[in-house]
Amino acid sequence: MAVSVLAILLASFALAAASFDKEFDITWGDGRGKILNNGQLLTLGLDKVSGSGFQSKHEYLFGKIDMQLKLVPGNSAGTVTAYYVRDQTSIHCSASWSTSDDTVA
Repeated sequence: MAVSVLAILLASFALAAASFDKEFDITWGDGRGKILNNGQLLTLGLDKVSGSGFQSKHEYLFGKIDMQLKLVPGNSAGTVTAYYVRDQTSIHCSASWSTSDDTVA
C-alpha cells in the first residue's frame, strides 16, 4: 500500500470561523497533504517516497494542536513520524515517535 502513515491534524483556532484553507498552506508533499471538509480537516500523508508538510499564513505566540496518527494494518514496525514547530531561522520545539510493534490492528 502506497500510504504508510496518515496524520490527521485537527486544530482549535482563536476565531470560530477560521479554517485550514484560510489559515494554512500545504508547502510540500506532491499531493500527500490535503485540506478537506470545507477547510475543517488537514491530512498529511507519508509513503515510501516522501511525506508532506504545511505552514501557517500568520505567526502565533501560542496555540494548540491535536493530532491523530493512523498506521496501515499489518507490519508497520519502524515507522517514524516527527512534528516540529519553527520560524524562518530555527527549530523551536519538536516531537517524534516511532512504532515498535510488528502489527497494528
